[in-house]
Amino acid sequence: DQDPVHVPIDITQTEVSDLSTEFQSLSKEFGSFDTQHKLVKILRKLWHVIVGPVVQALGTSNVHPGSRIWWCPTAEFTLLPLHAAGVYEKKRDSLPHIYISSYTPTLATLVRARQQVSRDASSQNFVAIGQGNPDGGKPLQCVAPELAAIAQRLGPVVSSFTSLQDSLATVQGALDALNHNQWLHLACHGMPNRTQPFESSFTMRDGPLMIKDIIRSNWQNPEFAFLSACHTTVGDKKSPDESIHLAAAMQFSGFRSVVGSMWSVDDEVAQEVVSTFYDNLVNDSGKLDCTRAAVALHKAVKKLRRNNVPLEQQIVFVHIGV
Repeated sequence: DQDPVHVPIDITQTEVSDLSTEFQSLSKEFGSFDTQHKLVKILRKLWHVIVGPVVQALGTSNVHPGSRIWWCPTAEFTLLPLHAAGVYEKKRDSLPHIYISSYTPTLATLVRARQQVSRDASSQNFVAIGQGNPDGGKPLQCVAPELAAIAQRLGPVVSSFTSLQDSLATVQGALDALNHNQWLHLACHGMPNRTQPFESSFTMRDGPLMIKDIIRSNWQNPEFAFLSACHTTVGDKKSPDESIHLAAAMQFSGFRSVVGSMWSVDDEVAQEVVSTFYDNLVNDSGKLDCTRAAVALHKAVKKLRRNNVPLEQQIVFVHIGV
């Protein structure tokens, strides 16, 4: 309801591209050896030249600490963890201590998601799809316990709870389930395709569940999707106007709110995040509320920080949408 505010950013396009390339190389090494020092260096640079000036402008505009903010990055910016920028020194706050960050692939999708209202809040149909043993893929040990924890928490809350695992988690099985449920949790491998983003996919038992098939699906008032999969929000630097990725595809398909990951997730960390997240997604009337997703993720990440989980795993999940 106010005029736009222009915040000058003291960084060239070449520098952003170099920083993005450096970060992408580093993210491939996460988990193999101690990369924390290099990661903190990048997060500090993001803070000093990009995020810090924005936070300062938000403060001047009386956007109070604890408020939600939305990032709408393009081109190489889609590959950078803006939501985690900070100095990372004692007694100095990073962005996650000041605001609750969400992303949106385009302003239009955010506007549409905000205008969309649940048509039938009394009916909440939830499907959890887990593929821990894909053909030819690395097994994911924590998929079964992750889905069991969700069933235990949400079974008594939602109108119907469907669980598809292993042999039932096929491409057609997933598409059929998605057509009858407004709420989705997907635990599997995510496969980004940088050269052809619409060929990006989730790995099912019998093959890839493609973005293009997801977008063509006949959704019934979709509300929320949690993509507990590796690389679900990796953008494509060749798509400068919008990031087309697995999580954004869900929002383009009509989901109002989506949680995805920016790089490989440790499956035990995923299980811990999921458990705290769904505890906070249920509102005071005992119903799921997709507008609570960003705050629920924020609280789950806070718990990871308290448990001294490695920094790259604390900041791997992001929220997209309302």
